[in-house]
Amino acid sequence: MFIIYNIVLTFLLLLLWPPLLWYIYRRQGSLEGIGERLGWGWPQSKSQGLGESQPVWFHGASVGEIQMLVPLVRAWQEKYPQTPLLVSAMTLTGSQTAKQVFPGAQVVLLPLDLPCLWYLFFRHFKPAIVIIAETEIWPNLFNFIKRRRLPLALVNARLSRKSFVNYQICNFFTKAIFATPALVVVQDQVSGERFAGLGTPSERIIHSGNMKFDLLPSRQQSVENDHRELFKGCSQVVVAGSVHPGEDEMILDAWAEAVREVSEAAKPFCLVIAPRHPHRFSAVNELLSLKGVDYLRFSVVKEGLSEPPSRLPEVLLLDTLGDLIHFYSLSDFAIIGGTLVPGIGGHNPLEAAILARAVIHGPHVVNFKDGFNFLDKQGGGLPVADYKGLVSVLTHCLRDSGFARLEGRKAKATVERNRGAVKRTMKALQDIDSFRMMMPS
Repeated sequence: MFIIYNIVLTFLLLLLWPPLLWYIYRRQGSLEGIGERLGWGWPQSKSQGLGESQPVWFHGASVGEIQMLVPLVRAWQEKYPQTPLLVSAMTLTGSQTAKQVFPGAQVVLLPLDLPCLWYLFFRHFKPAIVIIAETEIWPNLFNFIKRRRLPLALVNARLSRKSFVNYQICNFFTKAIFATPALVVVQDQVSGERFAGLGTPSERIIHSGNMKFDLLPSRQQSVENDHRELFKGCSQVVVAGSVHPGEDEMILDAWAEAVREVSEAAKPFCLVIAPRHPHRFSAVNELLSLKGVDYLRFSVVKEGLSEPPSRLPEVLLLDTLGDLIHFYSLSDFAIIGGTLVPGIGGHNPLEAAILARAVIHGPHVVNFKDGFNFLDKQGGGLPVADYKGLVSVLTHCLRDSGFARLEGRKAKATVERNRGAVKRTMKALQDIDSFRMMMPS
């Protein structure tokens, strides 16, 4: 089956190589990182001080998974301070985030799932342990790890019903893959049952809860300190984070309607809108221009292309990478993108909640169902069903700043109550000898 898989994969890569390059270029605005995905341009281990020692390898798909790994990696470093770190990501933004939050680690983009590339990767970095965030299933990688008899752990893992059904269809192939991890630390009991149903031995499955509740407030204060003055004349600041096509226009229209409803405010309001992907910065910029919105691009201020404005416009377009988490701390409350239109599943609400910011969100939250559900039930979540609901909640929060602050305090309390997954995960990982003994034969 692996031979068939690799023949098909190689054929598809050869056939679809030009559109794949175009897709990468459109998504990230450049072809940066192509070399790393194809097995060249990796940093030299010895130049980073790794020498002959074997690093522990942490992998997270994108920004959210990398940020989720921060408290676990810090806990690992406290327990094993001499262990070198290797961190990989699927996306360029994930890689850039990893370089910021793990300055002492080697950071690379994940190669394509081809046996020859994994051979080069493992020969180059020689990882001793592989720890993958959530559910990144790569058949050749898992097969290579099994053959090398390396310990593999999936942490904060979950399986949706759709993924479970799809894997079941190919169970004759995927059963061996799901039997490979020595440890699967799941977010919830349902995911644990699904992993067991796909071939993971039940004794290797541990329930920890969601590690994203253990997120820590950012230690980097540069944006807060440098740009807090931007908002000194504002009554309230609202951040719409990680917005997707269809959401930006909805949010801008709802914002304009809500501001008109609360026009008696003595000071102006400011909306910070942050597109999820860099390639959409220009599209949202054009949308703001077409709508005739009074706006400013944050990149212009951050890069020193102009003097700080004497009056902040009604909308600030956050068109830089890595700054969203800082702007959450400058806001009064937040709107979480990916939740207002179908097909995305929402983004992490806990980044704003841990900073005591209430989170407004739509109904499409499958990717972070636990986080949103806890906030909605225990406090801090403000769900809306549609455009009218968004206008109503925005108007309420802008008119009653005390309500928004109260919900923000509830949001932080909700996060605090549900912490502990990192501690439980570390307990499962810390006995390395036992971890190795659990490896499948």
